[in-house]
Amino acid sequence: MQRRGFFAAVFLTLLVFAYAQEEETILNRVQDYVQQAAKQAQEALTTVQESQVARQAKGWVTDGFSSLQDYWSTWTDKLSGLWEKADAAVVEPPKKDTP
Repeated sequence: MQRRGFFAAVFLTLLVFAYAQEEETILNRVQDYVQQAAKQAQEALTTVQESQVARQAKGWVTDGFSSLQDYWSTWTDKLSGLWEKADAAVVEPPKKDTP
């Protein structure tokens, strides 16, 4: 009878030990899953932020080129007007009669 009690106690101890290890394994798996999910969420957030920064930088560059184009257009209009006035003011020099 004592042997049966002893074996029953050992068997129950092994069952409890196995169950505890299984719980730790499940807990470890859940922790790993949560860590992976957090990492993926952080990477996605970083990608979105970089994307927003890239879009904002592209907008700045586009606005800068647009402003530069407007500035250049203004100066070419003014200079072409000056060239037209200068061409109109030039009078042909008198022809020299050669003897």
